[in-house]
Amino acid sequence: MITNWLKCQISEGMFPGEHAVQCETKEGDIFSFFAPSEYVNAEQNLVKVILIEAKNDDCLIYVPFAALYGNVGRTVKVPADNMVMEK
Repeated sequence: MITNWLKCQISEGMFPGEHAVQCETKEGDIFSFFAPSEYVNAEQNLVKVILIEAKNDDCLIYVPFAALYGNVGRTVKVPADNMVMEK
């Protein structure tokens, strides 16, 4: 199974086991959300996402958590360079 990660900025959340995550869309807009520790690799600034489609220089992803900031839904286009895939 391939784990898909999105490069982002990660900081501590308000509660134990929670992280604040800030990411960038393909258009360069910022969106942010909170994620539990099991979805985050804080050392490498990565968050787990579901890859729906990869085309050319962008990827359509599903973010498992609702954005608290940014005008995005749960599906977001991000730059392909911001994706990390690991087996």
